[in-house]
Amino acid sequence: MKSKILFTPFKLNFQKIWVACFLLIFQVGFSQQGSALDFDGVNDYVSCGNILPLSYMKEAWIYVKSLNSQNNIISGGDSDGLHAFWIPNSSGKLSAGHNGDWYAVEDSVPFSINTWHHVAVTYDAATTTLKLYKDGQLRSTNTDVDPVDGGNMVRLGAFNDGANSFTGTVDEVRIWNRALSPGEITNHMNCELSGPQTGLIAYYKFNQGIANGNNASVTTLLDSSGNNYHGTLNGFALNGNSSNWLGNSVINTGTICSGYLNVSNVSSIEKTNFKFFPNPATNKLFLISKQPILNVEVINFLGQTVIKQKTNSVEAEINLSSLTPASYLIRVKTEQGLETIKVIKK
Repeated sequence: MKSKILFTPFKLNFQKIWVACFLLIFQVGFSQQGSALDFDGVNDYVSCGNILPLSYMKEAWIYVKSLNSQNNIISGGDSDGLHAFWIPNSSGKLSAGHNGDWYAVEDSVPFSINTWHHVAVTYDAATTTLKLYKDGQLRSTNTDVDPVDGGNMVRLGAFNDGANSFTGTVDEVRIWNRALSPGEITNHMNCELSGPQTGLIAYYKFNQGIANGNNASVTTLLDSSGNNYHGTLNGFALNGNSSNWLGNSVINTGTICSGYLNVSNVSSIEKTNFKFFPNPATNKLFLISKQPILNVEVINFLGQTVIKQKTNSVEAEINLSSLTPASYLIRVKTEQGLETIKVIKK
């Protein structure tokens, strides 16, 4: 009897321990971290601030649920940045443009819904060229597109605050201050970047919150570029299976790209009447021209002149030591006219 009395509590405690372990495993297994953000197509958007560069690439993975909304992906607004990257409901085709010409580049076929696609648009200010990509393939090119007017605000999921909204899920948004090559796009679109990259302005991995859980406190979209351009969530319910952090991303968290993007030959596409070296440059940039160089301007990714230097010689030395590592436009005025080149500051 004594043995029985001792055995019975042990048996009950043993069962309770197994139940507790099962509940713990169940909770941990199903409380997965969010890896994407769902937009309801009504008023959800993320404000990222005034960060659009003069030359740029915008890219993202998107899962569109409906073509009935305007589906702005990475865009600006009427009063703070006239640029749009979107899928208009009138055509259902991936499009992009500046300054009212919102169809400057357009895919030839309607966008397919309920599946993940990688989308990207590049703009090179020096050549006024806009290019549209879907799933790594070039879909449209326009070589006569003026730079963005009216500011450089960036919103994810809207054009203007809470308007022309996106319906679906977004992941892996990246904004660069140069037009990446097709090879760079395809080589790095299926993995997460390994820390800061040359020319990377903002990088949103969306690895936040608890998937489908109560995320009322997770209202900041973290920037992993190192530039701290964190975004602010607006309009999201942040609880449940929509308008919230989800766990259905196409990119597996922790799948890291094997190497850094190759930017050493950026200048090779430039056609100039003078020589410039080195590129990338550490502290000094040297210019040699057949005609006297009258003045030189160095312009950052926000379109701001950060260095202005007058000269009257066929050679010029530009001191870049005060600049942060990034891509810059160099405008060189000679007696023959004005030319623009791109230089990487290491």
